[in-house]
Amino acid sequence: MRRGARALLVLALGALAGAQGFGFTPTVLNLDPTRSLNTQTTMLNTTRVASKFTVSVKAWRVEGGRMVLSDTRDLLVNPAEFILPGGASQVVRVGLRKKPGAAEVAYRLLVQQVPYGTSVPQTTVAADGIDVRLDLPTTFSLPVYVAPPGAAARMSFDAQRQGDDLILRLENAGTRHETFNAFQAARGDTRVDLASLAVLGGASVTLTLPGLGARSGDLTLSFLNADAKPARVTVRVP
Repeated sequence: MRRGARALLVLALGALAGAQGFGFTPTVLNLDPTRSLNTQTTMLNTTRVASKFTVSVKAWRVEGGRMVLSDTRDLLVNPAEFILPGGASQVVRVGLRKKPGAAEVAYRLLVQQVPYGTSVPQTTVAADGIDVRLDLPTTFSLPVYVAPPGAAARMSFDAQRQGDDLILRLENAGTRHETFNAFQAARGDTRVDLASLAVLGGASVTLTLPGLGARSGDLTLSFLNADAKPARVTVRVP
């Protein structure tokens, strides 16, 4: 497998957890196969309307900088389909069928809303003078990490000027993902808020930091890591 083809996941957990009155606890599933072959999340419906969902699991990787999802039999989900009444909750269980290796493997748990009564939101768009009603079902996509003991991230950072901006490269040469939540970059008196993301082992990502190329001094990155602990990294800028 080509370096960088393991996976890069952009996380939008805040939007995910509250979209259309639905939420998940937890929003990230971590599985240590030496302790258990199962994990779970609880889906919440904070609306008054019942909704129907289907559940599937996909393997995910990055090819040419794009996320690719593919069918897999590595994991089982239960239930694969359910109706969630308003104000209720549903436990979704995930079980591992694949023998784990020495490196972390990542998947996506997809919980997709399907038409059920009036629960699927709709919108009206005008096309050539004709009003068209469109169903807008929601798909929730949660990361599932299967990480054996000893798997660890090994991050490196590089920053280069490009006009008034900085080009930041994050590379993970390790065997476990690293997470960048509450991600901020600062240089001089300028701070930039960045979208949360995770970089898996063997993957890299390049970000543009607007305005920071025109500032002076080192680049400081602050974030919550994969263990939900505050982290701070200083990057030299040539």
